[in-house]
Amino acid sequence: MGFASRESWQVSHGTSQAVNTALFLRDTLALSVDTVPELPGLDPSVPVVVPPGVDRAAAAEEWLGWWADVLDHARAELPSTTPDDPSGPSLRVRPALRGAVLALGKAADDYDHRNAPSRNALPIGEVVRGVEHRLGRYVRPFRLVITEVPVQGLVWERMTDTHVIASQRFLSDPTLSAPALRSTIETLA
Repeated sequence: MGFASRESWQVSHGTSQAVNTALFLRDTLALSVDTVPELPGLDPSVPVVVPPGVDRAAAAEEWLGWWADVLDHARAELPSTTPDDPSGPSLRVRPALRGAVLALGKAADDYDHRNAPSRNALPIGEVVRGVEHRLGRYVRPFRLVITEVPVQGLVWERMTDTHVIASQRFLSDPTLSAPALRSTIETLA
């Protein structure tokens, strides 16, 4: 996770293993589930594989609550048990997803390592200085978390006032990412 900050503000940007694992399971098991925000398939895509003993229908039923836990964890950046930990509280109450994580967790880790994003530096400091110049004052203290996801297409979705989910493709294009970042920071400034 990358950080840029001054005493009054902090922007963290990076991937979340739990988010990536959840998206990997969604695509590998071909779960018909909603993600909020609506996120396209992984990039690169993965083949559909349903390991023996994994109940796709039950996993799909447990999905939405687990996805909420995963996003809460990504936004909080707490060093606590992650929602993709099979022995943790989030999966303890979701046995179908727990079984899927146990069966596919290593494959999800391997996928993440093979497709680690190249670190394109976001112009965070430059954007904050530009907002301050336009406002004629320092920005108010704020914290912003940008969770980068390896999905197809261009995604910049504001989940809360202080949490954004963005695709790697979107973040790698400064003509898209800088204006989106500026607009988000302006609402926090």
